[in-house]
Amino acid sequence: MSMLRRKDFLRNLAALAVGSAVFPRASYAECVQSARTKLDEFSIVDLHCHPSLKMFLLGKRIWKRTFPGPGANPLTMQITTNELRRGRVRGMLCAHYIPEGALAQQTALKYLYPAIKLFAPGQLEKLEYQDASNFTQVNIMMDDLEAQLHRANQKQCAVRFVVPRNYAEFEQAIMDGCIPVAHAIEGAHALGRNFPLKAIECRRPPPEEYPQTGSMHGDAAYYVRNLEALKARGLCMITLSHFFENDLSFPVEGIAPDTKKDIGLNWHYDPNDGCDRPLTEIGEIVVRSMLDIGVIVDLTHATPLVRQGVFEINAARGKPRPLAFTHTGSRNIFEKYAAQCKGGPYKNYGSYAVDPGEIDQISRCGGVIGVIPENFWLVGCDPRLDPASGKKFKYGIDYMVETILDINCNTQMKEFDNVAIGTDFDGLADAPADLYKPSQLNVLIARLSARGVSSEHIKKITSGNAMRLLKEGWG
Repeated sequence: MSMLRRKDFLRNLAALAVGSAVFPRASYAECVQSARTKLDEFSIVDLHCHPSLKMFLLGKRIWKRTFPGPGANPLTMQITTNELRRGRVRGMLCAHYIPEGALAQQTALKYLYPAIKLFAPGQLEKLEYQDASNFTQVNIMMDDLEAQLHRANQKQCAVRFVVPRNYAEFEQAIMDGCIPVAHAIEGAHALGRNFPLKAIECRRPPPEEYPQTGSMHGDAAYYVRNLEALKARGLCMITLSHFFENDLSFPVEGIAPDTKKDIGLNWHYDPNDGCDRPLTEIGEIVVRSMLDIGVIVDLTHATPLVRQGVFEINAARGKPRPLAFTHTGSRNIFEKYAAQCKGGPYKNYGSYAVDPGEIDQISRCGGVIGVIPENFWLVGCDPRLDPASGKKFKYGIDYMVETILDINCNTQMKEFDNVAIGTDFDGLADAPADLYKPSQLNVLIARLSARGVSSEHIKKITSGNAMRLLKEGWG
């Protein structure tokens, strides 16, 4: 090989330096332009999904190509860069969920605990600690998500991610052709827990069981400080309740009966047995703080009394904030089909869905209800619960459309101002056969159009209402 003259070497070195500086930027610009060409009136903002859960539990990578299918997808990512590139999702609220410690106490997991402790001790660190360090855990989840999205941007250019700190950054990211992924939390136990669960029951501990840390108002200040710290790093929403009670709120049934049987969970929500509990005093204080500083209150999973308490607190404000149910169904549609399910209707599970009165209250405060693609929570049945009607309950898009139409009929204006989409993808939800990955949301849009929903109204459902919720609730 011939030797380069000094002049030629310097010329080539300069060209290499210029190329390394220009080509990545040109590639990025090309990616942004490609993304912009895909932005249309039916772009989707997903109000509730869980990519960080499988990252946290299983070390999954969002840039890896996977092949999800119907059902829970316990080991397969549903939200990947490839799926986002093929689909219409242009913004997401990532709900960070720390698996509740009660899962190891009140399910069959307790029998596996010694083996897990011996062979995979690191996995036990993924369950909540049931104390103040829950707050540290949720920050670790947020850190992991941000780091992985940064790496995804370095590894590929098909999808560009941004983690916004406020609504203005969320909106700007979409305008720039990027996908904003905003921090949210599912389960207020992430703010900390002073009252660990000890048994399956529907009561708060009596005062004598409270740790001696001062008054309830004093205890609440600790949660408020954590809330404010999370808000500062970009938190936009908290789902107050999840599967088990926490120091703020109480849950309804949130796990389908077949899954509860699989994991050996015997707790049942029964409003006549003391389970329909209101916000705790700490919960009331924290909810007021959320409304004051601009963290959206998500009422999904909460008991009817908790929901009503939040509605009342919000209505008493000089200017109410929009509230949300991010991933749920309609009580009307649930009860209509649950009675047709073999073995159903499953008692008290319908409390998970919103009833007409709650839909009305959501519309009065300008709130939004995200419809979930999971058949049990839409219609009270699925193929596992009723194999004989497997085909009927196998597909979910038509049930989603019916739910969207029913919710709209119970709103004030009936102009599709209060309904959106919350997929719960990667949250181990039992997805139907026709909607288990982001690229299939195109079919939902087509089906809405076929049912006579106008383009203007579809735009509200897919993104307009979610953007307004973020603007007015997160601002």
